[in-house]
Amino acid sequence: MKKPSQRTWIITGLAAAALIAAGAFTLSQLPAPVARTASSTVASHPSAPSGGSSDADDAGQIGGAPATPGAGNTPPAAGKRYTTEVQPAAPAATPALPKSAALPYPIAAPLPKTASASGKLVDGYPAKVIPQVPGSKVGTSSVASEDTHLQVTLDASTDQKVNDIVAFYRSKLAAYGMYDAAAPAVAGATSVQFARDGNSVTLTVTPGDKGTSYVLFGAFTTKG
Repeated sequence: MKKPSQRTWIITGLAAAALIAAGAFTLSQLPAPVARTASSTVASHPSAPSGGSSDADDAGQIGGAPATPGAGNTPPAAGKRYTTEVQPAAPAATPALPKSAALPYPIAAPLPKTASASGKLVDGYPAKVIPQVPGSKVGTSSVASEDTHLQVTLDASTDQKVNDIVAFYRSKLAAYGMYDAAAPAVAGATSVQFARDGNSVTLTVTPGDKGTSYVLFGAFTTKG
């Protein structure tokens, strides 16, 4: 068999070089590959297992750019708020009510000695608490004391009506916190009782042909 000549080898080499050059030219005309974006990198990047290190620890960046911690999750800083709402005024302080004065007690020590009188008020009679009806005529009066207790009696007559006499004593005893309630009475008479803290005054009024008679019986105890 005849060996290829040196000229044949040269021609073959030139043909191969031309083929390589043609292939390089063809590759240079192809479009450049699209760079991978950060979103495609994140989508293709597997999530790190809980409690372990992730690939972000090795790279510290996504898509070639430094990663910002919490990027996209931090809310914008709150700006100053403005409002046109009218705020209610603070309520005015309610003034304190003045303390009410304590009601006086009807009887105080020392108590009068036991005594009685006819036609007048006996010495030691508590005329300030249960005075006689103005214009009335005193029949008898008495006081009886023992320790801290005092009993008082008065019978008298007047031209005033039953209601007027009851109203008179109602106004006098109310100043001591003693208020009236109906009490038993004999036929034709009206009886009321005023009471407070163990103190009481019983008033019995009886109309008659010559005016109206009334009887007071008081039972008092000095304040301890």
